[in-house]
Amino acid sequence: MRVTVIGGSGRTGKLIVEQLIAAKHQVVATIRNPRHMAEMVKLGAETQLVDLDKSEFDTIVTAMKGTDAVVFAAGSATGEGSALDRTGTLRTVRAAEKAGVKRYVSVSSIGASTGLSTRSMSDEMKDYYKQKRAAAKHITGSTLDWTIVEPAELTDDKPAGKVTASLDKIDEKAISRADVAAAVVAVLGDKRAIGKAIQLAGGTTALKMALDHALGK
Repeated sequence: MRVTVIGGSGRTGKLIVEQLIAAKHQVVATIRNPRHMAEMVKLGAETQLVDLDKSEFDTIVTAMKGTDAVVFAAGSATGEGSALDRTGTLRTVRAAEKAGVKRYVSVSSIGASTGLSTRSMSDEMKDYYKQKRAAAKHITGSTLDWTIVEPAELTDDKPAGKVTASLDKIDEKAISRADVAAAVVAVLGDKRAIGKAIQLAGGTTALKMALDHALGK
């Protein structure tokens, strides 16, 4: 499979790129800073310079042309607002549709689709979830074969290989970015995951078994 990873040089995006390549997929990694190009090339990925805020729409479409799937792993940088989660998603959804790419997997945040209450959250986190939920509406209202992966708090720990996965609300237990990346790679070619928002957290069940339980064997 040939996959475009949006935000390929980010902390989670890079792990997704690495795991896709390890699984023998071809990867096109989009980056917005050319300083990351050498790193992506060293991993074995093709690169495309894409700034979701500033790039021309056709630049995003070009990054997806000829690929089988898109993974959205981008996010706002430190000090930036969360609007990129909404606007970046909208632009990439529309670009995928124009490029003729049907499969779209997005990394979001736990509870974004399950009605998680934001009442006690900071204003920053309330806005974050507002943008994530708006982004999800763009995805679910599209013509794409979409899946949304909604992980709990992310860590940079080594992969545990064990998670909790569900289509319903689950307890929020931190999960490593590496385990999230593994889940993204696993659902990418899984037809059972199409049209599903998957809650993902740390757990005690092997990843494949947890996804089988959530999606049905």
